[in-house]
Amino acid sequence: MLTEAQYTEFGKKFVERFLAHGFGTMTKSEIDVLVFHLLSESSELGNKSNYHIANKLRIPESKVKTMRLNAALKYKPANHKAVLANIVTRVTHEMLKPEFGGGVVTITVENPVELRELEFAIKNIGRNIEYGLNKELLKISPIALFELVVSNLENPEREFKFIVQAQIADKEKQKKIIDNTLSFRQKLNKLGEEVSDKSGLIGLLGAAGGALV
Repeated sequence: MLTEAQYTEFGKKFVERFLAHGFGTMTKSEIDVLVFHLLSESSELGNKSNYHIANKLRIPESKVKTMRLNAALKYKPANHKAVLANIVTRVTHEMLKPEFGGGVVTITVENPVELRELEFAIKNIGRNIEYGLNKELLKISPIALFELVVSNLENPEREFKFIVQAQIADKEKQKKIIDNTLSFRQKLNKLGEEVSDKSGLIGLLGAAGGALV
């Protein structure tokens, strides 16, 4: 599973963590989480699906999800903005497919760390998200996702204005959307009314995602 160099690095990091608070102080569950964390950083398991990891480690996918979340919380806290940018990239990819329609895009989020960050961000802006047959399939409107991303920028309203001006050529549309008499949510709703075509939505999401990183 690991190369010779990776085995050496694994052993070094494991011993350092294991002895950090004294020999024998780590519980079995803590050791399991540490081992999972170190293995997940290898090329064999890093960025792989829950299915792939479950097969490699011979454990249920439900346990993989639990271990992923516990390992991230303890050893590698999520970069909130990077997670959102990654999700936006996947959403824009899904929108390029012919079956996209109805103003809603369906994405798969099987990484529990990503799911946790996404749900937190959606809750913070008061938007809704629909789940498919299982909690890994999520349905969200592109405008709701756009708001979610823009709301996490340093200056949301300023960045919103920049993105609208860069992505919408029609000056009259721009004026309607960035009308200063409107609240930020009203501006977002107006944006949704004025931009509903696939290419326009992809452009807005791409610009917002790019501003995150």
